[in-house]
Amino acid sequence: MNRDNADIESQKGAAEAPHASDTQWRQVFEHSPVMHFLVEATSTTILSVNAFGASQLGYRASELVGHSALHLVFEEDREFAKKNIAACLDTLGQSNSWEVRKVRRDGMVLRVREYGKGIPWSGKQPIVLIVSEDITGRYLDELESSRLAAIVSSSDDAIISKTLDGKVTSWNSGATSIFGYEASEMIGQSITRIIPPELHEEERQILARLKRGERLQHYETVRVARDGRRIDISLTVSPLISRLGKVVGASKIARDITAIKRAEAEVQQARIEFARVARVTTLGELTAAIAHEVNQPLTGLVSSGNACLRWLASEAPDLEAARKSIQRMIRDGSRAGEVVGRIQAMIRKSKPQRDFLNINDAIMEVLALLQTEIHRNGILPDAELSNDLSLVWGDRVQLQQVILNLIMNAIEAMSGISQTQRRLLVSTVKDGSNGVLVSVRDSGTGFHESALDRLFEAFYTTKENGMGIGLAVSRTIIQAHGGRLWAMPNAPQGAIFHFTLPTDSEHGP
Repeated sequence: MNRDNADIESQKGAAEAPHASDTQWRQVFEHSPVMHFLVEATSTTILSVNAFGASQLGYRASELVGHSALHLVFEEDREFAKKNIAACLDTLGQSNSWEVRKVRRDGMVLRVREYGKGIPWSGKQPIVLIVSEDITGRYLDELESSRLAAIVSSSDDAIISKTLDGKVTSWNSGATSIFGYEASEMIGQSITRIIPPELHEEERQILARLKRGERLQHYETVRVARDGRRIDISLTVSPLISRLGKVVGASKIARDITAIKRAEAEVQQARIEFARVARVTTLGELTAAIAHEVNQPLTGLVSSGNACLRWLASEAPDLEAARKSIQRMIRDGSRAGEVVGRIQAMIRKSKPQRDFLNINDAIMEVLALLQTEIHRNGILPDAELSNDLSLVWGDRVQLQQVILNLIMNAIEAMSGISQTQRRLLVSTVKDGSNGVLVSVRDSGTGFHESALDRLFEAFYTTKENGMGIGLAVSRTIIQAHGGRLWAMPNAPQGAIFHFTLPTDSEHGP
């Protein structure tokens, strides 16, 4: 049991009062809230023990008198305790102190600080008065503090504490390693020294929230090293609370995640490039269809141009007919330009460009691009597009790549069945209150249920000449947009691919 230093000093003072009367001794000895033992030095036999001392160890006083005091001491400490008791006779009249472990009756081990003094006793051989202080709680606190200090000191993370006005009060070696400042350069200084100017308001808000006693969530931010480098860090902030329960400061654990962020950016760039390769590969398979889509308006453009020349070259130029020919030329030229523009957008090497978009418009553009391929394969297409959809937040080209992949897969799946059975349906509906569901249904050969779990694995394919990247890329794109892509059998035959997208109410700038 811990007591104030004043209590211990008063008991030590009692041990150092050789001229006190026997009555005074007895009162102090019996009624003191401190463990008192009178021990015969040579045999270590307990001559007397106060009630408090006995009860602290789980005994009655009568159970201890006549037994060796060493029986109460942890076995490994007994020889040490015996030597210290004997030493009290060598320094008669002077107090000695030592620490040992004592064992309670129930087996619990106590850490005890003992003050011993050899004193004369009614003209007989001197005995030893031992005043024992239970310091178990204090010892455990110090042990825990030492353990935590060792963890803080050896941590690779920056562990920093500060006052509520932003002054640094502790700075470990991890902080030095990450930010380049020594502890002597930062303690007492403002934490804003490592915070970019544009984020000073962020720090003020953190301190204000701590003062209000609010809990702070883990978050990622940026800090500045001594050499000016910007460092991406993962930050955890915890309040420092005084014994009175008042928030007096904050403790921060900062982890350098610059390398992780760089790796994530590189992976993202690789995904973007992989998706572009997949688009180029898919469009390469559509060379004939694309050529047809472009040739049709170009043929019309040439025909209208020749007609215009004829109308203008006649003896009586027909200006109205020539004007209509030019209008047809403009229409066909625009149509060819749109086809080429869509293709350029699909193969262009650029960063994703997200914006609010109408998913129905994106679907119709893909269907227009694939119109020749659909008809060449004898497929009856249909589109059931809901008119009450909200805009979605996403990259138009990437989402059209997904739609293109799913429709191309459907076309290939129907190539082995009778033309009279080839049906393609693309539909959109609301997905709950905050989303859009897009479905691509075909009446093709479908897939075995055993393949369902592997359909979206990279390089897994059921096609004879397939690469196995289309569906893997498609799922990655949809997940990056906060949605989900999955497949299921169609009835009576074929497959259905569904994907969901959140609307602008969930994602957006």
